[in-house]
Amino acid sequence: MDTERIRAILDRACDLLEAGKLAETLEQLEPIDDTYMDAEDRIECAVLGARALTELGNAIDAVDRLEPLLDEHPDSVSLHAELGVALSEAGDLDAAREVLETATSLDDDDDVAFANLALVYEKLHEFELAIGAYDRALKAGADITWVLPRRAAVQSDLGDYAGAGATLKRYLSLAPEDASQWIALAILCSDERRYEEAYAHYANAERLEVDSPWLRLNWGVSAVHAGDLKLAREQLSRLEELGASASQPAILRAFVLEEEGSLDETAACYDEALERSRGEHHNDLVYALEMAMDFFTRHGKPERYERLLEQAYADNACTVELCEAYREATGTRLQSATWFSLLVEADYRDGLIEVTETESADPSKEDPTAQSATPRFTRFLRNFQIIAANRDDATATVLEFVERMRESGPRIREFVNEEPIENTHTGLYEVEMESLVAPKSPYE
Repeated sequence: MDTERIRAILDRACDLLEAGKLAETLEQLEPIDDTYMDAEDRIECAVLGARALTELGNAIDAVDRLEPLLDEHPDSVSLHAELGVALSEAGDLDAAREVLETATSLDDDDDVAFANLALVYEKLHEFELAIGAYDRALKAGADITWVLPRRAAVQSDLGDYAGAGATLKRYLSLAPEDASQWIALAILCSDERRYEEAYAHYANAERLEVDSPWLRLNWGVSAVHAGDLKLAREQLSRLEELGASASQPAILRAFVLEEEGSLDETAACYDEALERSRGEHHNDLVYALEMAMDFFTRHGKPERYERLLEQAYADNACTVELCEAYREATGTRLQSATWFSLLVEADYRDGLIEVTETESADPSKEDPTAQSATPRFTRFLRNFQIIAANRDDATATVLEFVERMRESGPRIREFVNEEPIENTHTGLYEVEMESLVAPKSPYE
């Protein structure tokens, strides 16, 4: 195979990858014999294949493809950068951080490496470092329309709502047609009780997307918080007219009824929202669960918020927001505690949001006579985040929780990360939505 043929294959694979044709990318690369490739082509081939594998959900295969080459080419920025993404997707955040930091030290103008490093810092809850990495990405020429909204989200996580608002205003001065970010800016203003300013931003979004259910829902919620129930009911009527997802009108109606003091009717609305959200997009279910959890914990209904936690776990929706409300109702407040990130392994079961270890893990792909009832996997691995006084307490908390959620064969595989945290409640912080599934113990 001559160099011109190899170049043509790599160029075609790159085009397929950019077009989102991931399986075709791998098929295109398959015939290449690396005997005939120079170092640069071998690296490019490995990076293209690894990126396709990662986007297909086979991050561990991507890692296996990249690591041997990295030993041969320890100064390759592209190998480090791509390996960092694959490790992050595989759940090994500490290793991802290390190789991405190496990539950015090798080339401080690689905007994509800085942006991916910032995402890893976010996952590790090192928000100050994430902001710094996003700023380096911007300086290196990253896509400002992607980086600025992410930077604003991190600032919000830090509680810097004024800074997040300033970042979004900068972004919207460059991309004024983005209705979703006008809504995000309005929500920030509403959270700071700057309601007139929030209304102005909602109005900007309305000029762009008058039929946006998300606009009507959040405008209505802001109006409730401002005590303007007339405007809230107007937004509720608009939301109902849109034929929006069935849960959203019920949630906004619940906000209005709670403000009016009709708590029994409010509870019924949340029951309705949860029932209707079952057939909707997962984000709608998550939002309904979060709002219901907040309501029932604030009003001291332990039997309800316990059931909601179980439902959220079954629906892969134990988000930071939902768990915070639950912790405040049930946890112990400590002046000094630690946030722990742990990998927990347990027996495979139905209902997981699955990330497969390899494509061949599915026996039906290998044997056309395989029965559909044959279990494809035996174990799963999932990230749990806990706030506790120490590692022993974190271990006890997470094992008690997963057993309470009726997982079988659980064990803690690894403490991934830990950070000190002050003045907070102990308990569950978040459960990652996705689980790595495998026909044997993952990572063994």
